[in-house]
Amino acid sequence: MTEIPTKRDGRKENANATQAALQSAALRWFSEQGFEKAPVGSICADAGVTVGALYHHYGDKKGLFAAVVEQVDAQLVQAAMAASQAVIQKGGGAWYAFLASIDTVLQAGTNAPMRRLMLVDAPAVLGAQVWGDIRQRQGLGAMRGSIAAIQAHGIFQGHDAERLARIVLGALYGGMDSLPDDEAGVQDALADTRQCLVAMLEGLRNKDALA
Repeated sequence: MTEIPTKRDGRKENANATQAALQSAALRWFSEQGFEKAPVGSICADAGVTVGALYHHYGDKKGLFAAVVEQVDAQLVQAAMAASQAVIQKGGGAWYAFLASIDTVLQAGTNAPMRRLMLVDAPAVLGAQVWGDIRQRQGLGAMRGSIAAIQAHGIFQGHDAERLARIVLGALYGGMDSLPDDEAGVQDALADTRQCLVAMLEGLRNKDALA
């Protein structure tokens, strides 16, 4: 039986391309200028689309900002999961895979514009409800899954996964927020921050659990 080729949806492809262009341009502007100073016209000009396209796809500038923030958070989650999986594939244990994911997120925090975007602008611009919903879908949801996964290996047992996920993620965000903007001192600060965070996590870990 001859297979009927799937018909391409040109409108959907065009919409996806427009959204990708807008989010890429907006990320540059929001990172460099902040939400308030990033002009809608300049974002659209860089994306090669009309201002009307922005309002059609996102409703307004804040809607575009929300999409950009969620995209960045999702990419950070993907990078953390990839780092964790790489450790597992090399024969490493669940604990060290978890620490690799933590290291990846902390390292991302050395990017000062990204750090301001996610830790300062996002909650201020979007408000607690919208920012909280994004965290539930992305960073917090992923952390909850990671905590539950390593609890299956005997690590962090005796603690509520939801509560511990919020505590660990809060500490991780705090560690990122503590990093300086100047490049000269950021690596030393990163090493100290990691040492503090790992010591906290080690204190919560069941010492008789397999690594």
